[in-house]
Amino acid sequence: GGTEEAWKFAVMGIAIPIGLAVTTALAMPTVPAVPTRWAALARRLPASSAPTPAITLYRDTNGWCPFCERVWLQLETKGLPYEEVLINLRDKPQWYKDMVPTTLVPAVKIRSGGTEEVVWESDVILRRLEELHPEPAMLPPDGERAAAEALIAEAGNLSSAGFRFAAAVRNASVTQEEVASLRAAFEDGLDALDAAIAEGGGPFLCGGSVGLADATYLPFLERWAVQLPLTSGFALRPEEGEPPRWPQIEGWFVAMAEEPAYARVRGDTYSWSAAVAAFQRIFATNGTLSDAQRAVSRRADGAAALELRRSAQAAPSAAAALAAAEKIIANWEAVVADATAAEPLSQANLQRLEEEDGAAVELLLADCAARLLQCAGRWEDEAGGEPAAEGGEEEEEERALCEAELLGLEPLEHKVRADAARLVSARLCAPRDMGADAAEAMRGVLMAMASESEGLAWRKSGGLL
Repeated sequence: GGTEEAWKFAVMGIAIPIGLAVTTALAMPTVPAVPTRWAALARRLPASSAPTPAITLYRDTNGWCPFCERVWLQLETKGLPYEEVLINLRDKPQWYKDMVPTTLVPAVKIRSGGTEEVVWESDVILRRLEELHPEPAMLPPDGERAAAEALIAEAGNLSSAGFRFAAAVRNASVTQEEVASLRAAFEDGLDALDAAIAEGGGPFLCGGSVGLADATYLPFLERWAVQLPLTSGFALRPEEGEPPRWPQIEGWFVAMAEEPAYARVRGDTYSWSAAVAAFQRIFATNGTLSDAQRAVSRRADGAAALELRRSAQAAPSAAAALAAAEKIIANWEAVVADATAAEPLSQANLQRLEEEDGAAVELLLADCAARLLQCAGRWEDEAGGEPAAEGGEEEEEERALCEAELLGLEPLEHKVRADAARLVSARLCAPRDMGADAAEAMRGVLMAMASESEGLAWRKSGGLL
């Protein structure tokens, strides 16, 4: 095909340079136009056979709460069907405050035998779910539980040591000697954790499977790995090719990344880096960043930008691509609203699009979902031939209209499309919106689409855009 049809190709999320001959590529399926567009995409998803959830998890809207993450991982590890209700921590609904005496998240509602039980406080929830659903076990048998219980009890001390060190680094009134002392105490705690993992046989904190200890430590270890290098110059994990300072902890990170139950819960480097910059702006005095805050923000913004560029070259798995496609198809209207918000509620530093660009954002999202479905092997029929003709002649007509719509875009429209792709990539947060692997898959496709549209804008405008 011609170079102007480069939008029709996706090579596992890698952008195709405009003006180069395409020799090896996956033919991009045509996306139907409104109103059949989203129905046609939804038909490509696998049928859901999930049982009715007996558990409701109440967690924070942003997916930042470490205590929510503990319960979230337990639910995923045990494979318990659950539904989620998101609570805005800045404006908690009255019904939630009436239901949960502490008004804090997380909480769970457990339905059984016609009764409902509400449990709050993460450590209490973990124990209650373990009691009600003992398989797979996340605690050793009673006679072998002492080491696990000791490790869980020590989690608060390590978390406090890390917090005190990180806070001291950012506090100009703390002396270098005091910072060094706090750093040494923090490193001692990490040494003890490393030794405990080795004693338990690894790779997880208490042996060969994910347990309550892993759920307890996971939230702060995950955040520290990304955020401490940016805020405190402290590397918990080694640079590529370097030996780890804490080999058992590094082995734990590797094992957790491969754990299927962690897929939906895991945040990613981009999101935790962007969160650092966001928090610097949120807590700036009178909206003005200090020199230290400005330096941290620059490092965090730079790390996030590097991750966005790297994501354009990632090869997503079929599972990750499908998970991302499912989220887009279920939530595209909310994404369009956020991308065109006149008064955004978060990351206001990211330039939003105009309200009249909403249709362009929707078309971009539909195109992205189609590419992800193709990567997931959900576009062609079982015989590997043409797409299933469930929509009939009407859908075929809509396909043709959509193809003409994309190929007929003017240079400025391609520029808007590219801006939209980069904006949605930057707004995508794991685990708030989806798991880390799915987020990387979606960002990869969006960044490829941004490159394609920028190339077309440049070519069609004679190099003016």
